[in-house]
Amino acid sequence: MKLRLYFKMNTKSTIAWRSIVIGLLAVTAPLSIHWYEKWRQVDTETMLNVSVSIKTISYVQVDSVGDSVWSTAGGSGILISNQDCEVLTNHHVVENAAHIEVFPRQWPNTSGIPAKVVNSNPRTDVAILRISRCDGLPQALLGDSDFVSPGDEVYAVGNPLGKNPDSISRGILSHTERFQNDGLPYLQTDANINHGNSGGALFNRNAEVIGVNTGILATSSGQKFGIAYALPINLVKSEAGKLRTGSPSWGDAGIDDLVAELTPDEASVFNVPDGRGAIILTKSAQQGPGLNKLFAKDVVYKINKVSVNNLDQVKLLISSHSPGDTVNFELIRQGETFDVEIELIDGWKTQQAPGADYYEGHLGLTLEMWDTNSLGGHFESPVITNVKSLSPSHLAYISSSQKTVLSRGPVTIPIQLSVKSVTGIVIEGNYFPITDVAELEKHAYEAYQANTPLLLEIEAWGRTNPMNFQEPLTLQKTSFHRVIPGVAAASAPATPRIIGRFDAVAVNR
Repeated sequence: MKLRLYFKMNTKSTIAWRSIVIGLLAVTAPLSIHWYEKWRQVDTETMLNVSVSIKTISYVQVDSVGDSVWSTAGGSGILISNQDCEVLTNHHVVENAAHIEVFPRQWPNTSGIPAKVVNSNPRTDVAILRISRCDGLPQALLGDSDFVSPGDEVYAVGNPLGKNPDSISRGILSHTERFQNDGLPYLQTDANINHGNSGGALFNRNAEVIGVNTGILATSSGQKFGIAYALPINLVKSEAGKLRTGSPSWGDAGIDDLVAELTPDEASVFNVPDGRGAIILTKSAQQGPGLNKLFAKDVVYKINKVSVNNLDQVKLLISSHSPGDTVNFELIRQGETFDVEIELIDGWKTQQAPGADYYEGHLGLTLEMWDTNSLGGHFESPVITNVKSLSPSHLAYISSSQKTVLSRGPVTIPIQLSVKSVTGIVIEGNYFPITDVAELEKHAYEAYQANTPLLLEIEAWGRTNPMNFQEPLTLQKTSFHRVIPGVAAASAPATPRIIGRFDAVAVNR
């Protein structure tokens, strides 16, 4: 009787315990799933909100046939300070740029926020821009690239191909220290990155920037292999700090174009000790720090007591020193060992950027009235023959007519490739057709005096087959360009421009 009662009581206790467990699971399971899903969720909104697209326009050049030519390009960037309105990007995105515009996410206007280069370094391919305003824009959270590992999930944000702003792609890190021929360690990823992603952020799952997308592995014809490279954010942060305080600077031995790499097996033939690699000078130094010190077929196997492995390592070893530092080269010359001291020079070089071209009038255009019969087209309005650099029309993305010359034996025949004609002007909502140069300049002067923008109506004439020079020019499209009339400075101040970029891999411009 007692045993039976105990059994019944024990059964009731078990049922009650199981009910409690089931009840707890019923309550906690949905919460657990909710928090797990929340943990798994990636904050792509933050990634997109701190990323920007960049559009640039180059200086105007005059080509071999006298036409003015310029090009547009672009890339991506990261807003890293909404106090100083600083944008981080690659040097190669903004080098040679006469005008830079930045487009935040879902920017409603066709014109972006004007930007200026604070400083830029071609060796590390890092540039800092300052935009004219950044009110209401969030800034990025910079992570720590020392704590990333192969297999980590990453997200690349940018403007691929220059036509797809606010794009995001997912991948993994496939390597964390991949050296290219500039000696810098890159993060390697399989995230889908294209031309136009340069300067954009590589994020981790926490929406922290761990790298700056810089290059893709591609053939000379542009075929991609699904491998991309990003500068580690710790390297970029260090470089950005230096760029804020002054011009970039690094040591240079002046031998980059004079050396070839030797594998350990090849170096052993020169009796290089330690079974290490080496570099060999292909030519004697004709100038710079190595003049009368480094000669053809010198085999360098140590630099400052560090064994040489490859060219990338040598570049990194040398550039990590400052100009004026003395570096010791241990080398073998004709079977004998030598120690050579080289005093490094500054690897940073500048040249003056072109200033604004002087121009008469208020648009910065050279305009002519053409005889239509000889050109195979019908042009009753002024034809644009040249655009002045940094003029209102240049900054409004207006291009000129283009021509070329065709050689047929001893005879050179001029060929008109395209014609751009100004057919109308819009001022304060009023449209005026344009039939001569003086009429256009009159309206441009009125807009300048009223301090108001105008729209130029431009017809573009060309051929269906550009190579069929017998085909007459026909109207292909009509476009409108917003121009703010101005006057050219008599002598616009030139600013230093950084030159000498290292091309590690195919660039994501």
